[in-house]
Amino acid sequence: MIKVLLVEDEDLIRQGLKLTTTWSDFGCEIIGEAADGQEGREMILRLKPDLVITDIKMPKLNGLEMIESLQDEISCEYIILSGYDEFAYAKRAMRMGVRGYLLKPIDDTELEEVLSSTIKSIREKQAVYKSLSEKLGKEFTEEQKAVDFGNLQDKYLARACEIIRSRYQEDLTLKNVADELNISDSYLGKLFKTKTSYTFLEVLTLYRIKGAVDLLKNTDLKVYEIAYAIGYGDAKYFSKVFRKIVGIKPMEFKNGYQLTQNHILNRL
Repeated sequence: MIKVLLVEDEDLIRQGLKLTTTWSDFGCEIIGEAADGQEGREMILRLKPDLVITDIKMPKLNGLEMIESLQDEISCEYIILSGYDEFAYAKRAMRMGVRGYLLKPIDDTELEEVLSSTIKSIREKQAVYKSLSEKLGKEFTEEQKAVDFGNLQDKYLARACEIIRSRYQEDLTLKNVADELNISDSYLGKLFKTKTSYTFLEVLTLYRIKGAVDLLKNTDLKVYEIAYAIGYGDAKYFSKVFRKIVGIKPMEFKNGYQLTQNHILNRL
């Protein structure tokens, strides 16, 4: 089931959303309710919903501020409710990837249409993430084998790759690894390129991103914690590298993987 969280300060509207929509028909379940943006933020981080339906104007933290504060912490779909037909709100919401912008009073037909398209998007992502996860596992294995087999032909390269494999979490550079091996960094760099077809940095990045994928799958660590754990001091730079290699943001991968796992468990 797709997990839905409602964030709305007006109790009447919140209850109406629960009761007037047959959520099970969409393969959804309401897992929680929040009456303001701050409570909503805390519940989103704790419950990890697939879809959040939220008002904009709320106490403590408005809906857009809540979504913006969560951009680097969790990836889920959002549908916004508003009593204001203001272009600035809608424009800002769309920049943050909001799936739908509905005006109050809420039209049931319009809500169901937006809900249907959002659920479809979630299902499609679920399939993509499953395929991507399997593909990544194969690609990492094949690339690591290509590097490892090349290493066997040169003792310096073999040792350098072993240092990367066992210590990629550290602040490794071509120079400090070369110094540890008592050879020049230019010579080591040439060995990597000629023997493996990869640069030192590409091999280091490969191991770090594989480590990140493992942590995203198997832990509840936040993105910045994973970044530090695999050797990146800058979480934004890590996210940029991850997205360049994998194709999506770290939290998008994590949430997609969790969605896939939950879907599998629900079928057992």
